[in-house]
Amino acid sequence: MHNAHIVYKFKDGKLEEGLKIWEEAVYEKIKHAEGFVRIQLYTHGNEMMAIGSWKEKSFAENFMKTGVFKDLMASFGEFLEEQPVNKTYELRYFESKE
Repeated sequence: MHNAHIVYKFKDGKLEEGLKIWEEAVYEKIKHAEGFVRIQLYTHGNEMMAIGSWKEKSFAENFMKTGVFKDLMASFGEFLEEQPVNKTYELRYFESKE
């Protein structure tokens, strides 16, 4: 499994607007993407962290090739304090009671 993390830092008072934009631009599309496993979105202060889990890295890369991130960044406009930080991780251990 492949996990991609993106952290967005918003200007004061812009997080809620950014969440709405992200939901329309990413959430509604990612649910139908090939190889998609799950999406998690966390917030803290003016930061938002999205964690997308994919069956394999290639599925995440293909989703990004659709232009979804480029469109999202254009929609955010001046809402962001700085460029998002993107990190990827390979899952080594996972435990769930589900």
